[in-house]
Amino acid sequence: MDMGTRLYRHWWRSAALVWVVFTGLPFLALAGLAAAWQSIWPMLLFWWLKPLWERPLLAFYSRALFDDYPGPWALLKGFREYGLNGLFGQLTWRRLSPARGMLTGVWQLEGNRGDAASGRIAVLLRAPGQRPATLTFTLLTLEHLMTVALILLAITLAPWQFNLEFSVWFGEQSRLHWALGNLFWYLVLTVTEPLYVATSFALYLNQRTHLEGWDLQLGLTRIGKRRAALGLSRGAGALALMVLCLGGLPAPGNAEQQDSKQQAVELLASDTFMPMALREERRLKEQFRDDDGDSWWRDLLQRLIDGQRDNERGDPLALPEGLIHGIGWTLLVALLAVIAWALLRRLPGSPLRRRPTAMPVQVAGLDTRAENLPVDLAGALDDALRQGRVREALALLLRDTLVTFFRRHPTPLTPGATEQDCLRAYRQLLGDTPAVVYLERLTEAWTRTAWAHRPTTPEQVQALYDQWRGLRPAEART
Repeated sequence: MDMGTRLYRHWWRSAALVWVVFTGLPFLALAGLAAAWQSIWPMLLFWWLKPLWERPLLAFYSRALFDDYPGPWALLKGFREYGLNGLFGQLTWRRLSPARGMLTGVWQLEGNRGDAASGRIAVLLRAPGQRPATLTFTLLTLEHLMTVALILLAITLAPWQFNLEFSVWFGEQSRLHWALGNLFWYLVLTVTEPLYVATSFALYLNQRTHLEGWDLQLGLTRIGKRRAALGLSRGAGALALMVLCLGGLPAPGNAEQQDSKQQAVELLASDTFMPMALREERRLKEQFRDDDGDSWWRDLLQRLIDGQRDNERGDPLALPEGLIHGIGWTLLVALLAVIAWALLRRLPGSPLRRRPTAMPVQVAGLDTRAENLPVDLAGALDDALRQGRVREALALLLRDTLVTFFRRHPTPLTPGATEQDCLRAYRQLLGDTPAVVYLERLTEAWTRTAWAHRPTTPEQVQALYDQWRGLRPAEART
């Protein structure tokens, strides 16, 4: 997340421009409807469409990371290529997912769909999996606090008086209240949304590096050693914190005693003797109201005034009756569609029926297709060991072991699974059986040789193969 904040600080101008270009016109249209109707539903629609507004920002950050800086027009023209995959799910059943920001890369950057996307999500959400949710709630709290702070600042600096009661602010707002509140919220989103996408993108990269980037880590370590040899060093910066202290005016002293005449004046001017009420309304001029003839102009003005009075008495959360019926029918149709989809998945021969578990084509970069294994495994191992290719011999042994395990004990393995993922899956499925203990020893030897560059000796590889021949099922022996 710290790296994400650095990305945002580096490209905040370009990211803010992308945000304004893609959301400016929709926001103005919906904010105008919200102010005209004095309803919160248009702004709730804008909030619900956040996954749509975030797609161009992620496209910008993912390309800017490789020194490619697309402009807003280029992102707009290419939106169909990067912005539609998985969008429907993020706008429906996945909309309230706290990990929404980090998981967008599964559809937009990796191009996964269906079961492949679900498996990939399960991999990315492995422990520690609370970080995306922590980021989402942190940015959401920051968004609310900044919006309220801007509203209070405007109230403080306004040359006229606002009612500061929250019940009045949120329940009896004028069109000016609605317009200012929506504008301040959009200004805050111009900061928090690019920041949220940048930090979520950094979390996505961090999780992929943690799961798949051992070779990348070793390469970066070598680069760091070369930089240190050249005498390069990082610079350190300091951030100064400024605190503004607002001092209040000294409290006024106690008022002097008033004489009896002043007390009598105040008593007569009180609400008991002289009640007073302030009303703000629009009405026709006397010349229109006194006109007895038919006047379409007068009728039009009167209808506009009556309609405005009805809107002012309305509830901000009230919906038109036709819209309520439309939403109800839509939810009913969606529920029936979900039920039908669930039934079709369980019918024999249905195209929606879940496919049987299949072995991933690659595990940790190794080809795990059974047809690509050598027919004479022992001969291939002997040739590799005789020529000193220990890593190749271990790779052959690990490929054969994983294929044999999967044939006898099929288990769901997501595309892109690592050897550690396979080991955890079979330990959970089979427990600490001798075969699983052997797979653990073989995985440790492979990791030590392939990633840590601490080669296993040929004698140890031969001992592992001899042990595997004793554990391998009779029908799979060479």
